[in-house]
Amino acid sequence: MMTQANKQDPFKGIFTALLTPMYEDRTVDFVSLARLVEHQIGQGIKGFYVGGSTGEGFILTAQERMQVLETVVRAAQGRVTIIAHVGCISTMEAIGLARHAESQGVDAISAVVPFYYKVSMKEIREHYTAIMDAVPLPMIIYHFPGATGISLSMDFYEEMARHPQCIGVKFTSLNLFEMQQIRAKCGPDFLIFNGHDEVYAGGALMGADGAIGSTFNMMPGLFVEMFSTLTAGSWPSVQQPQAEANDVIAHMIGYDVIPYEKYILYLQGVFETPAVRQPLKQFTAEERKQIEDFYRDSPTLRRYRYDANAQAAKTKTHS
Repeated sequence: MMTQANKQDPFKGIFTALLTPMYEDRTVDFVSLARLVEHQIGQGIKGFYVGGSTGEGFILTAQERMQVLETVVRAAQGRVTIIAHVGCISTMEAIGLARHAESQGVDAISAVVPFYYKVSMKEIREHYTAIMDAVPLPMIIYHFPGATGISLSMDFYEEMARHPQCIGVKFTSLNLFEMQQIRAKCGPDFLIFNGHDEVYAGGALMGADGAIGSTFNMMPGLFVEMFSTLTAGSWPSVQQPQAEANDVIAHMIGYDVIPYEKYILYLQGVFETPAVRQPLKQFTAEERKQIEDFYRDSPTLRRYRYDANAQAAKTKTHS
């Protein structure tokens, strides 16, 4: 999947945890998905995290998850790094998705810890090991205790870091002390991706190599600029763009993350509809108006509107 341009550090940078656009009948809108990929690449995104919680991965069928990944791979055309999320409660199903991801030529796989059933660190470790035994792809652990209810031990991280295929963790937690301890215990070569966008600057200070984020769908260029600023060592200069992003995030958390982001992508002209699947929140007319009013007054969100004419000209130039 990787081009010469991103071979240097293929996993360091800003990765968008892609949304999955849908039509009003809640079937997947693959046309808007391809448009989202192109729009994001145009903003300088390093790569994509496909089929995670932001992508409604757990309320898509296995067949849909595979079709979504195939669409992203085709649209990306090898220009960016692609990480396929294959996480499931079932180890067997995760292995099936991992094998499909391998067939698509992705750069790495990732999996959330198996949740719902109460399993020990031993069973979680065996879950990851079984997936890695099934495919030769690099593995990125997905730590999201706010959703799974599972907190991974430091011993677990240290043991997994010794596995040659386990290259890092998507760390979706506000506990930046724990993030720093993972860096200290697992060493500089173990990748850490910041997962809560509202603390990206803090995560970078604590040792994150980049970020995998949901709100990057709405404001990709802002976080790409932040990564460049931090890479250059200009730490004070990132406070303002982080605050700018957090103004949007503070408004978003008053609603519901995925429906909100989809509505913004709809207003930006990227998605044909803002539809989400049940049981996710369906906005009322009043809530939609409130979001529209905020969007109209937000230079941050309007900055990343989809420009069909500019995209057509870019496509023509590349053809």
